[in-house]
Amino acid sequence: MNRKDKAIEKYNTTLKDIAGISDITTLYKMLAEGDDKNSNETDLAYSKNVLGVRTEKTTTKVLWAVRKSLLIFKCDEHAQLIKEIFRHKTTNEDQNFAFFWHLALMNKLFKEISVNVFLKVYFSGRVSISQDDIIPFIKEIKDKAGNPLWSDTTIYRLATKYLSLMTKLNFVSSGRIKTFRHMRPSSEALVLFLYFTKVFSPGVSNILKNEFLNISFIPSEDLQNRLKKLSIKGFFNMNFNGVALNIELIHSYKGICDALYK
Repeated sequence: MNRKDKAIEKYNTTLKDIAGISDITTLYKMLAEGDDKNSNETDLAYSKNVLGVRTEKTTTKVLWAVRKSLLIFKCDEHAQLIKEIFRHKTTNEDQNFAFFWHLALMNKLFKEISVNVFLKVYFSGRVSISQDDIIPFIKEIKDKAGNPLWSDTTIYRLATKYLSLMTKLNFVSSGRIKTFRHMRPSSEALVLFLYFTKVFSPGVSNILKNEFLNISFIPSEDLQNRLKKLSIKGFFNMNFNGVALNIELIHSYKGICDALYK
C-alpha cells in the first residue's frame, strides 16, 4: 500500500469543511480545473473568491480539506475521469452522483456513513433520516478507531454536516428531519459508476464482487437488467454466466464522457 492509499484508509474530519461550502458547484469548478489553479498553496485570493469564504484562515482550512479529500486521486485514470465529468456538459444530477462516488472513494468516514447509515436507511423503506441516525455510528467508529480527539461537538457537526451535504446534492430535503428524495442514477451516471468501481478495484471484473457496488444507489434486483440494456448500446461489454457479472470497459477514462454526452 502506497502513502496515498494509507492516507485514504485513515479517518479524518474534512467532511465538516467540505460540506460547509454554501454552493457545491464551486467545488465542481475546482474539480474541473484539477491542479491547474489549485496546486499553488499561496493562491488564496483565487480560492477565497471561488469558495465564497470570508477570511484567509477559513480559506486555508477549507483548501486543506479539499486537497485532502477531493483534489486527490487513486490513479491518473481516476484524475482524468473526474476532470472530464466536471468539464463536460454533464447534467447537474449526474455530477451530484459523481461527486458522491468520488468523495466515497477518497474519504473513509464519508463512505462508511453512506454505506452503513444513509443508504441502509434509504433502502429500508423509511421516508426520512436525521443526525440521530448518524451520531451513534460515528461514536462507534470513534471507539473502534481510537479517535479520542473527536469530541461530542465534533461528532454532532460531522453528522449534521453530512446531511447538509446530502441536501446540497439534492438527495434529501432541507430541515432538521431530512426527507429522502427519489435517487435513481441516470443511464449515463450508471456507466460512469462502472468506471468508479474499476478505480476502486482495478482487478475485479465481476461487478457483483466489487465492494463499491453497495454505494451505487441501484437495487441489486435491478442491476443486471439495467446494465444489459446499456451494454447493448455499446458503452461497455458485459458477460453473465449465472454467477459472475463481468464488465469490460470499452472507452478510456478520458473519453467516456465524450461517448456519453456527445
